[in-house]
Amino acid sequence: METRSAKRRKLRSHEHSWGNNTGEDRITDLPDAILHHIFCLLPIKSIVQTSILSKRWRNLWYTFPDLDFTTIIPSGTALTKFVYWNNLGKVITQVLSLRDKLSDVRILRFYACMSFSGLHALIRSAIRLHVQELDIRVATNDTFNFPRSIITSDCLRVLKVKSYPGFRLPPSRIMTAGFQKLRTLSLSFVYLDNQSSLLDLFTDCAFPQLTKLHLDSCLNLKHLRVGCHLLEELVLENCSSLQGLEIASHKLETLKVSSCFDAFNINNTWLQIDSQRLNTIVWVNNPITSKSCMQNIVCLHEATIGFLLNQENLDVDKLQNLSTFLSGLSNTESLTLESRFVEIMLKHKPLATIFFHPFMKLKSLELQTRDVLGLASILKICPMIHTLIIKISHEGYKAERRWNRHSWNLSKYSREEKFWDSHTKDLKSLLCYLKIVKIQGFSESENHISLVKFLLKHAKVLQYLILCLEDENSRGYYPHENFKSHIMGFSRASIDAKLEFS
Repeated sequence: METRSAKRRKLRSHEHSWGNNTGEDRITDLPDAILHHIFCLLPIKSIVQTSILSKRWRNLWYTFPDLDFTTIIPSGTALTKFVYWNNLGKVITQVLSLRDKLSDVRILRFYACMSFSGLHALIRSAIRLHVQELDIRVATNDTFNFPRSIITSDCLRVLKVKSYPGFRLPPSRIMTAGFQKLRTLSLSFVYLDNQSSLLDLFTDCAFPQLTKLHLDSCLNLKHLRVGCHLLEELVLENCSSLQGLEIASHKLETLKVSSCFDAFNINNTWLQIDSQRLNTIVWVNNPITSKSCMQNIVCLHEATIGFLLNQENLDVDKLQNLSTFLSGLSNTESLTLESRFVEIMLKHKPLATIFFHPFMKLKSLELQTRDVLGLASILKICPMIHTLIIKISHEGYKAERRWNRHSWNLSKYSREEKFWDSHTKDLKSLLCYLKIVKIQGFSESENHISLVKFLLKHAKVLQYLILCLEDENSRGYYPHENFKSHIMGFSRASIDAKLEFS
């Protein structure tokens, strides 16, 4: 039983630890910078709720520099949410108006439905408070002019603007007069009615410190030149009117281009890339440009390729253009080929062998396909890969012969096996380097089994062969109980080869 003296000592210790019973807790006594850092871990709604505790907490809210209103998720009916999104802009403007001019805003993020005048007023308030990162996504009644107050800001470091239905940029001569400190720029849904060519905008003079550039859905953009020397990341999406693209940024490390270029005027499209530090390129859902010039791409580590192609209209000239593009990526160490691109290569096997040069530095290859036997033509130009990942698609593909325990045995020599053995000489180099193989969507198809049997039989340094079985529910079958044991019985050229099912 605790004595009275022990209770008194415990009480004195408790009072001392909480500020000698002054009514102030320890967290309130922390410096503003630390409390603001704690606020960064909370949704903004919770931060606002702390302001009712005392004048001290209210001042903390008024001086909190990172305002992220995207963390608010409205609840209730559709009408309630509609009212919320339409009033949020006014609320943010009021929040900014309550701030002292000495309480700068470092970050401002919000999604809202606003009028033109309301949006411009809000942005002017943010610029007045020296905002450094401005991330806005707004819906307006019609397209609007890009706020010029943003251009003249000396404090802005990050700018992200996404608008529905879109906005118009001012003339390039006005744009180039600002943004001297901007490091990240992201523009989505831009109307370029009167300036379809942006050849002198993204330069060192206009954006001397720009390191990241993202352009999405730039309507009517036909020609683009990017020459910012400090640029490290460039992302272009949904610029479907694009005809010419020139990139000359020697520090560029990441390039992602998807759903760009004019597919209806493809004979006039061109591409020029000069970037000696380019490390990663993602080029998907784009038509083949009529001209390609890829220079100084010597540090490429990873490439993902998936063209927008029409098998019926793919002639010799387009294959040559495709070959020119791929030759510029020949130094890559990791290559991912999407299914549509693989299908085109497989359909034009003889020409592909002539046009496409080997990837001599390639170490890892990932491809998506429905034609397992057709992979031989692709593997021929990848003679030194260590890792091979095959993602087999069964969608819309004709039914294949299934493994039959009564007709298949270890001594049977099927036509699929004959096919692979006929390519042993062409794949000799590959079979001396291949260490890891992963096949996703593997099934009881004899095409699949013959490939596995071939790899086990001839891959001399193979370490792992991982077979990810096709989803049972998607095709409505279950592997036979002897299926796995049958494959485990295949002979192996490598004593270290391990076969795994997943």
